[in-house]
Amino acid sequence: MRYRTFARIVVGVLLLALVGTSSTGAGSSLSRLRPQQAASTSAAVAPGPLDPLSVAEISETFQVIESYAQFPRGAFFPYVGLQEPSKSLVLAGTSVRKALAQVYDEKANRLYEAVVNLPARTVESWTPKPGVQPAVFATDFVTADRLVRLDPRWKKAMADRGLKPSDVFLDIWAPGDGQTYGVPAGTRLLRALSDYAGGLPNSYDRPIEGVVATVDMNRNMVVDVTDSGKRPVDTQTTGNADSPRTGLKPLVVTQPGGPSFQISGNDVTWQGWRFTVGFTAREGLVLSRIGYDDGGGVRPIIYRLALDDIYVPYALPDSNWVWRTAFDIGEYNIAQYANALQTNVDVPENAVFLDENYASDTGSAGGVFALPHAVAMYERDAGTLWDRTDPVSFERDARLARELVVTWSFWIGNYIYSTHYVFRMDGGLDAEIGLTGTTLDRGVGSTDTPSGDSYGSMIAKNIAAPFHQHFFNFRIDFDVDGVNNRLVEENTYSVPSTFGNAFDETRQVLTPEQFRGQDPSHDRKWLVESTTRKNALGKPTAYELEIPSATMPYSDPSFAPLLRAPFAQHPIWVTAYKDGELYAAGDYPNQGSAGQGLSAYANSETVAGRDLVVWATVGVTHHPTVEEYPVMTTEMTGLSIRPSGFFSRNPALDAPAQR
Repeated sequence: MRYRTFARIVVGVLLLALVGTSSTGAGSSLSRLRPQQAASTSAAVAPGPLDPLSVAEISETFQVIESYAQFPRGAFFPYVGLQEPSKSLVLAGTSVRKALAQVYDEKANRLYEAVVNLPARTVESWTPKPGVQPAVFATDFVTADRLVRLDPRWKKAMADRGLKPSDVFLDIWAPGDGQTYGVPAGTRLLRALSDYAGGLPNSYDRPIEGVVATVDMNRNMVVDVTDSGKRPVDTQTTGNADSPRTGLKPLVVTQPGGPSFQISGNDVTWQGWRFTVGFTAREGLVLSRIGYDDGGGVRPIIYRLALDDIYVPYALPDSNWVWRTAFDIGEYNIAQYANALQTNVDVPENAVFLDENYASDTGSAGGVFALPHAVAMYERDAGTLWDRTDPVSFERDARLARELVVTWSFWIGNYIYSTHYVFRMDGGLDAEIGLTGTTLDRGVGSTDTPSGDSYGSMIAKNIAAPFHQHFFNFRIDFDVDGVNNRLVEENTYSVPSTFGNAFDETRQVLTPEQFRGQDPSHDRKWLVESTTRKNALGKPTAYELEIPSATMPYSDPSFAPLLRAPFAQHPIWVTAYKDGELYAAGDYPNQGSAGQGLSAYANSETVAGRDLVVWATVGVTHHPTVEEYPVMTTEMTGLSIRPSGFFSRNPALDAPAQR
């Protein structure tokens, strides 16, 4: 769908008027929104079973639920998306398009899950979800911002620092821990941090340390304001880029004949690869039904691949910081923060863009927000693909590699992340994460204990950036030559020998559901093997998983947020496939408890020879440096998925010679 952008601006202005503050004051909450009343257009291709809901389908979902007898008037829709169909029905070609909507009655603090049968236009199920909280939604930001600005304790904290409330940027967070502040257990809470805006860009560069407000979203009141004392507040740093350097000549990327890939609806074909581009309100970009046609038909490799959650804990042992343990996807439904990708900024000039959409949390009254240029695809040169020189004739035979990149970028508070899926001509696939934005900073004074260099780094005068970690979990539903697979762990060991040069490899089939750790000393890798198909050498066809970027969590093993993030505790988990098990931290990590997600999914069932799912976590331990202020250059991390006996020979032998 392609939508115009004028309505987005109009709605933003109206929301500013509702909040009743200056644009600098309400910037945090409102700039998270990308509102636009979407206009429906007819689709050129009928939707596939895993395609995102169209604007018309979202609108129909609203209408059906809002006319349902049990719908609580004025309830919010924190999530609306495709009800992930049963895998068996998709593979059999018999799935029916359904929508899943979360319906939240804020005043009663009650959540329901509604499944709408779209062809029948009926509510197929209406399920209460007691004791859990949906992710933070758009109206939450506006409401919390307004309530904090009205609170006399918060206003006094700003006045004590000589700051005008209208010059302050409020950053609204999920609450992160189980403190109740005298309210009933299970109350929906949000927290607000403060930064100095003052008409300057990039407020995150100017933290107002020590002030944290906690909001009861059910009673619409601030229940706590912590003020741990004044620190210096930078009111001058602009955070802007310097005047651009000169000397770079134009670098132009063009494809005069157009891209080499083909798109039909959401289905993509490129150099033997076949896959479907999807988009969910929670995860954003999702790839499904990834396979490869090596001349004998499309062979399945991965049924579904997505970055399903991010866990970011901070190291500072301070009561105003310990709760900052963001689950950036599960607590916020990350798709609403999609950046509109730009050529010569995010992607080269030959990129092709896909627009997506996001359902308003206010239902039919708000309609659908457009997410223009949310996803991009482009081809890029990738150096030498392969190279050899004949030892007799000295003739060189070499090929240039080309890759297909499918990408999107999203921002959540001070951080900006990008996900890149890189399809290679040799049958390999990389999943990469880029991290940039602004460090989450604290103001420090000369008497602070701990000092700025304790549990963090001084990055500017009176500003420190605490050490922290990022854990990114990819859910990979492998279907290597079908659904019957097994996971094999490989370890390399030195072997005593006459000459002292020997080393060998051990292989272990991981039979029950379990987690595994990294072991760089043994070059540990994992293979997903077919148990029904063999290659020309009589061995199982397989794909290998490599996680070169892993880190261990450095918080105490009993740290409550870490217990809620099982994917950060161990880099690899394997579970038997079950419909509905999509998220490593569980369906509702916001104000959640330990025991959800992978902790509940892994029950020691047998996975060998069955349909299995691998949950792979890559990680970064970030020790900020001066060079990362006022903005961080992008750091990349990721994992690799490579064929290992899947093909009968190098699948890139037929790569065209470049002229």
